Amino acid sequence: MTKEFIESLKRRGLDEGSIRESVKTIQAMESWLEGKGFSLSEPSIEPVEAWIAERLGSGEPASDFLVPAIRYFAAAREEAIAIRLMAYLLPVGILPAMADRLARLEGQAIRDRVMAQVAIPAEGSPPESYPPATACFSESLEAELGAEKARQVLTWNVHGVSAESFAEERRRFLELGSVDAWLADYHDRQVSVLKKHAEDGTLWFEQQITPAVVDFVEARPEILGGVRKGDTIYVTKIPYDPDRYLRTTDSLERRRLACHCPLAAASITESGAAVPSRWCACSAGFAKVRFDVVFGEETEAFVLDSVLAGSQSCRFAVKIPQSINRRL
Repeated sequence: MTKEFIESLKRRGLDEGSIRESVKTIQAMESWLEGKGFSLSEPSIEPVEAWIAERLGSGEPASDFLVPAIRYFAAAREEAIAIRLMAYLLPVGILPAMADRLARLEGQAIRDRVMAQVAIPAEGSPPESYPPATACFSESLEAELGAEKARQVLTWNVHGVSAESFAEERRRFLELGSVDAWLADYHDRQVSVLKKHAEDGTLWFEQQITPAVVDFVEARPEILGGVRKGDTIYVTKIPYDPDRYLRTTDSLERRRLACHCPLAAASITESGAAVPSRWCACSAGFAKVRFDVVFGEETEAFVLDSVLAGSQSCRFAVKIPQSINRRL
């Protein structure tokens, strides 16, 4: 597999030094697994996570070994392992970024009071360790600011998605001259992207795409698109693990598989979600970035349904700015 792994790293544009370090990391993992009676050629997630725990315990920066491991398992078509390992990195920096935003909006003193009891897990900790910190932050934020101000703090571009990412969508919207036409065009193009991933078997972001997933999305224009009703666009989030989401018949498992948030998904249990559903305003903030860029001004986004609140999917309402609405 080393040759295929190296070729995949070259396609990513890594230099020779970075490739050597990545290969060295995978060789070290292979040696460790073999020493424990396991094989990298037939990997399973439990020993790989044990290897990760040992590396973390040694104080090594998580990205130094997690990123090569994720890339290796993606290249090896061990998608389930790659997706699981991605969940170790996805929560990193989210709560600190939220705290920084709170300080900018409300001042350092309020930020310090909200964060006083929030114990953020160390970088590279498994996603299951994050819900207590996420719940504590959400509850403290609302206790300090009230529900509406807390929602405004949470509803923003915490992932730092660049405006350039949607610059082409802005151009297409202006060219088409219609919200409805652009939404339909966007959805059609996203379905085409999914079809390509279903055909070649590659991951789409951290998601495995199958023909069933393509059919599911194609039949639901709110997913990877949006449907306008009056001055509001309704958007439904594609499940985080869409193939398994479609295959399971267990409603609780379906909610877990729908949730994209590595800071909260593990909290979804039979007794309810330990992370309050108000946290999902963060996901609404992510959903609205595309519309902010396309419409050329800030939009308002609200959570309608969320898996943390007991729904089977997450759904948002995005308000079209008045300057655009007047042209509808």
